[in-house]
Amino acid sequence: MTGNASPSRTWRTFGYFQRLPAPTIRQRLFALVIGCILPIAGVAAFLIVSFYEHEQAQLTANATSRARAILSVLERDFAGTQAALQVLATSDRLVSGDLRGFYSRASAALPNMPADNIVVLDPSGQLLINTDFPFGDPLPKRNNPPLLKQILSTGKPAVSDLFYAKTLGYAIVAMGVPVRRNNEIVYSLNATIKPERIYQVLAEQKLPGGWRASITDSSGNVVARTHEMKEFLGKPVNPDLMQQLHTAEEGALKTRTLDGIPVITVYSRSRTTQWAVVLGMPLADLKTALRRTLAWLIVATLAALAAGFWWTAFIGRRIAESLSALTQPALALSSGLMPVIPRLFFKEANDMGHALLEAAMILQQAQYDAQHDSLTGLANRTMFNLVLGQQLQLCQRNKTRLAVLFIDLDGFKAVNDTHGHPAGDQLLRAMSVRIRETVRDSDIVARLGGDEFAIALLQSNLDNAQAFAGKLIDIISVPYQLADVVVTISASIGVAGNSLAADNVDTLLKHADAALYQAKALGKRRACVASA
Repeated sequence: MTGNASPSRTWRTFGYFQRLPAPTIRQRLFALVIGCILPIAGVAAFLIVSFYEHEQAQLTANATSRARAILSVLERDFAGTQAALQVLATSDRLVSGDLRGFYSRASAALPNMPADNIVVLDPSGQLLINTDFPFGDPLPKRNNPPLLKQILSTGKPAVSDLFYAKTLGYAIVAMGVPVRRNNEIVYSLNATIKPERIYQVLAEQKLPGGWRASITDSSGNVVARTHEMKEFLGKPVNPDLMQQLHTAEEGALKTRTLDGIPVITVYSRSRTTQWAVVLGMPLADLKTALRRTLAWLIVATLAALAAGFWWTAFIGRRIAESLSALTQPALALSSGLMPVIPRLFFKEANDMGHALLEAAMILQQAQYDAQHDSLTGLANRTMFNLVLGQQLQLCQRNKTRLAVLFIDLDGFKAVNDTHGHPAGDQLLRAMSVRIRETVRDSDIVARLGGDEFAIALLQSNLDNAQAFAGKLIDIISVPYQLADVVVTISASIGVAGNSLAADNVDTLLKHADAALYQAKALGKRRACVASA
């Protein structure tokens, strides 16, 4: 019998537990709440940390978009100055060598340009004109200036880095265009800009006061800065940022500003000029805002958990019912359908239901955005190629025909240059409406980019497509009322059909594109059909 408990001992142990008081319902519910709190608290902690990281990532993404927008403004200003210089470069006085006459012409044009002075150099670097000095004053010769060297080697407009101008006594940035005589570059026509004028691009953005914003040239030197600009003008950014600027066009990193402030730095660099806009968001400010949000989330989580102590039984049953009610909507969301959310019994479940609805709408919107042009609402190139490929397969199967029209607007660039991009966007939207109203519901209309459009005419042969193209040109050419101005454009159209040796999308589009170039070559405002 060794090793076995005696019957009397076993009975005494059982009797002891029998005499212990049984837990009350409240104690049982309290234990249930404790059991619920631990996993819920863990999930809440995970969600809070995820939210913290997401918030910081979102702030960084928004700041990068803002840097990109500021860079676009800067490049637009540069382009405007270069355009004005190119107009001046065609002056008969300058081309013929009448420098005194051109000096008067340049002096009169300067107040209407976003520049501080106009300079003319010969290929040796000799300054011939500087509107800051009277004509005829002796001007120095610059030895192999980089901007002049670039213009002479490429024959194209260019933008310099920040440099110190001895004749002026301060740092400037120059933009130049070549001046040709008999296809030979005889001068470089430059406009100079003070850093203070470039600083206005930053000042107009109304950035948060704590942010550090800079504009750097292609060498990574500071040209404009929102804080202590005079102190840091012309100085290179810190090495970590310099390395990033030479590696990628956009990016983000944790670093310190030139004045020693820890920041999350985002930047956007121009492909053409290699200039960059750099935004520094102080880490202290970011942590303060995020910690405040974190504290509110913790308070809300604790309040929700505290309520569970009093309503455990009721809430537990309602939670189960509500979660079960969300199962079908979640399955619908995973299938790409719009979920139907019933009225649930508590706020968190309703919030989850709303989140499912929002997620479904976001997914549908993302799918729509991925397949449509954001300006006109027409299909984009990806969707056009996909649908056209499907229709070509149907045509092969059913022995039917379709035709593709490649459309390029004539005169659109002049509208953009004269009235600005907002007017150009309004014109594209208005023109897109005319196309949609002209085609059949079964046809496919797409904007391929810029002022290029395409139409797939289903169940249509080349003769009908060519006739339709002529009608479409007339419709597009009717004047457009844009705000206070009336503009007129036309279109050139290339037509191709699957009756050609085109049994796939690439070949068919190649034929249509070739026909479009033929229409352009013949004088625009016409439609040409691709030859078999």
